[in-house]
Amino acid sequence: MDVLKRLLRYVRPYWKTLIFVSVLLLLRTGLTLVPPLIQRRVIDQVIGNENLQQLWGLIIILIAVHALTRVVEFGDLYFRHVVGENFIFDLRVRIYSHLQDLSLSFYENTSTGELMSRVTNDVNVLERFVTHGVALTLADLLRLSGASVVLLTLNWKLAMVMLAPLPVLAGGLWVFNQRARPIYRRVRDRLGDINASLQDKLTGIRVVQAFEQEEVELVKFRRVSQNYLEERVLAIRTWSVFFPIFRFLSALGGALVLGFGARLVVTNQLSLGTLVAFLSYIISFYEPLRRLTEIDNTFQQAIAAGERIFELLDRRSQIQNAPDALHLEDIHGEVVFDQVHFRYSDGDESVDPQEENVLHDISFKIEPGEAVALVGPSGAGKTSIANLMCRFYDPDRGRVLVDGHDLRDVEVKSLRKHIAVVLQDTFLFNTTVKDNLLYGNPEADEEEMIDAAKAAHAHDFIQELPEGYDTEIGERGVKLSGGQKQRLSLARAILTDPRILILDEATSSVDAEAEYLIQQALEEVMKGRTALVIAHRLSTIRNADKIIALEGGRIREVGSHEDLLAQEGLYSQLYQRQLDLVQDGSEEE
Repeated sequence: MDVLKRLLRYVRPYWKTLIFVSVLLLLRTGLTLVPPLIQRRVIDQVIGNENLQQLWGLIIILIAVHALTRVVEFGDLYFRHVVGENFIFDLRVRIYSHLQDLSLSFYENTSTGELMSRVTNDVNVLERFVTHGVALTLADLLRLSGASVVLLTLNWKLAMVMLAPLPVLAGGLWVFNQRARPIYRRVRDRLGDINASLQDKLTGIRVVQAFEQEEVELVKFRRVSQNYLEERVLAIRTWSVFFPIFRFLSALGGALVLGFGARLVVTNQLSLGTLVAFLSYIISFYEPLRRLTEIDNTFQQAIAAGERIFELLDRRSQIQNAPDALHLEDIHGEVVFDQVHFRYSDGDESVDPQEENVLHDISFKIEPGEAVALVGPSGAGKTSIANLMCRFYDPDRGRVLVDGHDLRDVEVKSLRKHIAVVLQDTFLFNTTVKDNLLYGNPEADEEEMIDAAKAAHAHDFIQELPEGYDTEIGERGVKLSGGQKQRLSLARAILTDPRILILDEATSSVDAEAEYLIQQALEEVMKGRTALVIAHRLSTIRNADKIIALEGGRIREVGSHEDLLAQEGLYSQLYQRQLDLVQDGSEEE
């Protein structure tokens, strides 16, 4: 019931339309109860008394009732479905908005395909329930109540005969609900597994084909689909058993009424017209009752879908604004790490609190306008430091400060407005070059966009594309080379004019010539800005104001390029190793 209460909150804004639809349903229910009464008069008064004077008047009334019923039905269908579509629109937008607010740790532990299943499949189930289930339940309850009153009025003895199977039906419905609800929840979960598998494998289709793993992945997908099939078959078997039994009991009630009613007519205790009307109302009684049980099937599916949706909406981001969070209008760009300890966790209490940190007692300061480089072997904690600067995560101990403000005391959006990030794993949207460049600064004019592209040495290759800046680049920029995507990503960051620029292996995917040109551009771009540069190629950071060498999540060395080489420590070893690799490559050439 909690799921239903929460769903009603999203329907509440449309209460006026819902009242109007309810009136239409009430009117439609009343109109459907009129025709059997007219038929009764035709049989008893016109046919029974051989009086044709009333016939055409009754026929005209009957036609008018049917016509008015259809007009009311049109209004009911139209307004009911409009409310349903608006409800789903609100819910889907609410889910998407919530997903954008969740922290990165959530996405690291949740499949994208599973999330897509909840936003699409589960929401669609709720749409069917709102537009059909709720309204039809109300309509059928009204018809059921109206038919019961009329049947008891016509002949209470026959009414008791007709109601005899109801206790068995009620017990069967309770058993069905107990069995169906967990089954439908598993069905929704297995469908989410299918979406997750599809998303994962289709995204990595190049890897699948390159390693000739099509058959292996087909077997995996078949296994996931088989699990879904088994749950679906179990659900089908459950309602396939229940509904035929229900229809048999409904038919049994009608047969008993016909038998007892015929006896009453023959013994002159009941008119033939009343029996015919009674049999018509039995349809008005059992048909809504049958639909109510089928709607209950839809209801169980909706409950399962609603549980999954609200389970998602109840997730809270680990990154929250403080109640009195400071809004950063302008910053100088000073960054301080003060005894920072950090480990990755999804916030689950079951995670071992003694899990090894990826950063240990990290302390350093970046002055405004200073360029600081982070170097170290893979897993040293370089990217983790960048993530903490953007407040994608919060440290477990210690503080990260910008201009003296602890990031936990600052509005997240106002912080990130002053930071631009160029990642090693470049992500571009499936749209035009122009749209991708303007993504971080939609208000920029064309001249500013072109200047940013030139600064990143992307303008020349963009002009050579079929439609220049209006060229569609495909999903994740698939139509571009790795170096071209990297330069577009850099231009996008430059266009935001950030006070703090984070470059995470920003030149890792470009060739030597492009890297040289980008490095020249970066020297100009980074002037007056605070820059954090994570670099694998140590030759690209010689001119950094300060180099921090990391190993095992700890700071091992800090100094300039020349100072660190002179110390002959970690940095010197990494640098010499790269020189040896370059020399080996040259000798091979």
